[in-house]
Amino acid sequence: MNEIYTKLYLDTILKLKQGQRPQIKLTPEMIAGLKEEWQKALNTNANDVITKILCILDNTQNTTSELNELFFKTLKTMKDSDLLVYTLSASQKHVIADGLKSGVMIPMEYFEILKNLLLDKNPEVKEWTLRTIETMGPLSLRLRKEVLNAKPGFMKLINSHQKKSAQLIEFLENEWKRMTK
Repeated sequence: MNEIYTKLYLDTILKLKQGQRPQIKLTPEMIAGLKEEWQKALNTNANDVITKILCILDNTQNTTSELNELFFKTLKTMKDSDLLVYTLSASQKHVIADGLKSGVMIPMEYFEILKNLLLDKNPEVKEWTLRTIETMGPLSLRLRKEVLNAKPGFMKLINSHQKKSAQLIEFLENEWKRMTK
């Protein structure tokens, strides 16, 4: 990874460890550089580099949809559950929040990816997919059927991620009732 972004990542981690919010201001040059680094990392399966980029993106002041394609590609191709969770977390800011703020529709491809991730066998990935859907507000209704089908059964009693997933689904059901009145 480029030394500028490595330093930015290390500074971000240091601030987080000190209990500070890094609040990185993305510039067009930074976005272009991160995009290039991310694409290279995807091509070489450098998950550690992608993780560092996602950490930077998760701690920015501003959002951008310019990286949506890379979020989608990462969510579709990666199998590492930790990386999927990090990607979902950062995508909440850059895909969802940016789309809601700008008024530009969130791409249908993202909804399809979330549908597929709800079927993931890893309970933490499923939980973070539900957390991501919850941030969509009224747009979460588009995934209502899939969310309801993802309800955990008996495992919610013994697995903390399954328990949180059940709570998120219950919260979404209550929100949907309120929205559709």
